[in-house]
Amino acid sequence: MMKKCLINIAVAGICAVLLSSCAELFQEKVSMGTGYETASLTDVVIPKQVIEQLDSPSQIFVSNGDSPSSITVSWTPVRGAISYRLERAIVTTPNENGKFEAPDESDYEVIPGTSTSSATLYNQTSFTDTILSQNSMKYTAPQYSYRYYYRVSAENSFKGYTPSEYTTCENPGTLFAPPTEIKATTGSSDTKVSISWQKSTSPTVQEYSIYRSENENGTNATYLTSVKSNMTRYDDTIAEQNRGTAYYYTVYAQNRSGVKSCAGALAMGYARAEGAPPQVTGVRVTNGRGTSTESITITWDNAGAVNYAVYRSSSKDSALMLLTAGTTSTTLEDKKNLSPNVYYYYQVQAWTQDPNDPNKKIKGQLSDSGKTSTSPAEGFILSAPETVSVSKGANGHTIAWSPALGTSDEQAAYSYKIMGSNDQSGAFTDIETVDAASLGLPFDGLYYHQISSTYGYYKISTLNNGVESEASTVTAPAPFAPQSISVSRTANLSSEMGSDFVYNANEVFPVKVTWTAPSESSDVKGYVVYRSDKKDRGYKKLSVGNDEKTYIISGNTFYDLNPSARAGKVYYYKVLSVNFLDQGANYSDVEYGYGAITANQYMREYNKTITNSLKKLTLMHKSGNTAKLGQESRSGTLGGTLSYDAHVSGVSGRVIMRYESYADFYVHATGKIDSTPLDSSDESTLGNAGGIYFIVTGNTNTSAGMDTNGMMDGTVECRGMYPGSVVYDNVQIKGGAAGGGYYIIKRDGFSSENVSWTVGNE
Repeated sequence: MMKKCLINIAVAGICAVLLSSCAELFQEKVSMGTGYETASLTDVVIPKQVIEQLDSPSQIFVSNGDSPSSITVSWTPVRGAISYRLERAIVTTPNENGKFEAPDESDYEVIPGTSTSSATLYNQTSFTDTILSQNSMKYTAPQYSYRYYYRVSAENSFKGYTPSEYTTCENPGTLFAPPTEIKATTGSSDTKVSISWQKSTSPTVQEYSIYRSENENGTNATYLTSVKSNMTRYDDTIAEQNRGTAYYYTVYAQNRSGVKSCAGALAMGYARAEGAPPQVTGVRVTNGRGTSTESITITWDNAGAVNYAVYRSSSKDSALMLLTAGTTSTTLEDKKNLSPNVYYYYQVQAWTQDPNDPNKKIKGQLSDSGKTSTSPAEGFILSAPETVSVSKGANGHTIAWSPALGTSDEQAAYSYKIMGSNDQSGAFTDIETVDAASLGLPFDGLYYHQISSTYGYYKISTLNNGVESEASTVTAPAPFAPQSISVSRTANLSSEMGSDFVYNANEVFPVKVTWTAPSESSDVKGYVVYRSDKKDRGYKKLSVGNDEKTYIISGNTFYDLNPSARAGKVYYYKVLSVNFLDQGANYSDVEYGYGAITANQYMREYNKTITNSLKKLTLMHKSGNTAKLGQESRSGTLGGTLSYDAHVSGVSGRVIMRYESYADFYVHATGKIDSTPLDSSDESTLGNAGGIYFIVTGNTNTSAGMDTNGMMDGTVECRGMYPGSVVYDNVQIKGGAAGGGYYIIKRDGFSSENVSWTVGNE
C-alpha cells in the first residue's frame, strides 16, 4: 500500500502542476480538500471562451441623398466591442467613363470631430457626418457631386482585443443634391416664363418645388407649385400688367422624408411686354479667349435700342450676373472678378424706357448666346494649368500638367514657363519655356516634360502671344521611399523608452519601427507610419502616442503603443516619405514585427505547448495507480519528442518528463496558432524557428514524499517566436498537487522574473 500511495502522489503532483487534461485522475484518486490553494480543474478541462480578435460589423449603412448637409453612417453592433473606429475617403471626380471608382485604402482618413481627441466612437453604432455647415449649403458647393466612402472597425482596447477587420460600404454616401442648370425664359414669350432644370443626382427625390421672387437676391420668394420628380419644366403664366417684369426663380428638390435640398441657382426670367425692342444678335467675344489675364471684351449688333443690359454666367455658376444695367455702346470690356480656369458666357438685352411710366423698362428678349446656345459668346482669361505634379527619377524630375483652358487649336499655340525654387515662399527661377507643339498630344490628359535641373518646388505659367498667366499653385515632387525599414521583435525597449515602455491589456509591450532616409532626402519633411495585421491590405495610419493628431514624424524612429497587440500575432509596417507640402507617394518595403510579452504572459503562451503535449501521453491518464508506472515517448506534431518515466525509489515517487526539440504549433500571420501547415501569407522565418510558435527542450520533473509534499525541478529552453527559458526548481507540491512557489522566466533580452505557480491556469 505504501508504494501504491507514493506512486499516486508523484503522478498526481506532476499532472496538477503541468495543467494536464487528466481530470479523472485528480477527481478519483487524489483528495482536493488539502487546505492549500490549487489549480481549478474546471478551468483546465473546460477553458473559458476567449475573444482574441473582434468580429467585423456584419453591415454598414450609408445614407444616399437623405440630407443636404450630412451623411448618416450606421453599422451592426459587434459582441465584445465597446468602441468603433470610423474612417472616410472622398472621391471627388469620376473616371473617364463617368464612374466613381472605389478609393484605395490609403485614401481613408480619420473623420475630424468624431471625438474630441480621436476617431473612437464609444458605445455608438451610428454617426452623423456633417459635410456642410448651414452657411455652406449652396448649389455651388462641389461636395454635392462627391462620393463619400466609409469603413468601420470594432474595438475594445481596454480588454486588449484585436480590432476587427474593416467593414467597408459597398455603395458610397451622397448629400441630397439640388437641381442644377436652372433656367428661365427671358422674353421668348409674351404670356409666360418657362422654368427648366436638370434633375437632382439624388435618387430620393419625390418632387420639385418652384419659387419666385422679384428681388435679384431671391429674398421674399413666393411658393408657386410643386411637380413630380419625373418633371423638369414648369410654365409660369404672367398677367398682362406684369409682362416685362423680371422675376427670379429657384427650384428645390424634396425627398421622400419631406427634406428639402438647398436652393438651386437663381434664374432670371420675364415675359415680353408689348413694344419690346427686338432680340439682340451677333453677340461675340472679340478679345478674351486667353488673350488677356484681366479682361474679356464682347461686342454685339446694334438692335436699334438706346440701352443694353449685359449679363454673364459661367461654367461654374449658371446664374445670370448683371454686369451693366444700361449702356448705349455695343461693346463691353468685362473686368469684374474674373477667375482663371473658368469659361464665361455673355448675353445682351435691349431695352427702352416705357413712355407711359418713367420707372418702367420695356425689355427685349435676351440674346441667344448663353452656355447652351449653338453659338455661345464664350470667353476666358489666360490661365495657368489647373493641375501640376512632379515626379523624381534617376535623370532629374518629370513635370506633368494639364493643358491650359481653350480649344485644342488654341492650346496648341500656347507655351509654358516652368519655374523652380528651393524655398516655397521665396523667389522662383525661370527654368525653361516649352512650346505646346513640341510636347505632342497630351497623354492621359496631361503633358509630360523632363528637366535636368532639380528644385524643391515648382510652378508653371501659360504664355500666349506675349501674355503670361498667373502662375499655377506650387507643387513639389514626392520624396523617394524610406530605406532599410526595421521592426523590433520581442525587444526590450526600456532603456530608450523609459516609463513609456509599458504593456497593454494583453500584456504586450510596444514595437520599435526604424528606417533610414532615402539617399536624396533634402525634400523630406517627415514620415508617416502605417500598420496592418495583413501584409497586403488593411493599413492604418498611426499617430504619435495614439493621439490621432500628430501623424508626421520628423525623425527616423517610431514607437507603436498598439493597445490591441496580442501575443502570438505579427503586425506589418510600412513608412511613407512626405514633402514640405505634406504630400507623398513612395512607401518603404513592408516589414513585420511584434512586441515582447510580460513574464506572466510568457508562461501562458509557453504552457499552450506543454499542456497539449501531456494530452498525448497514455500512462499518466490510466485509472490504475500502478498502471501509471513505466516509460513512454511521444512525438511533437511538428517534430521532437516528449519522454515520460514514472517510478518509485524508496519512500519517494519520481516522474521525469524530458522534451527534446518538441513542437506542436505553428503561428500564422492571422494570429491562429495550430498545426496547420504554413502558407504563402505566413512568415516561415518567424523567430528563426521555421514559423513554429515554441520549440522546447529540457526537463519538467516532479518528486514527492510519503507526506504528499515535494518539489518540481528542471529547466526548459525555448526557441521560436519568444526565445527564453522556464525554470521549475521553485514550484512546490503540497498535498499531492501544485500548491506554491514560482517559476523563473527568462525572456531573451530581459532579466529573470519570478512568476507565481498559479499563472497559466487562470
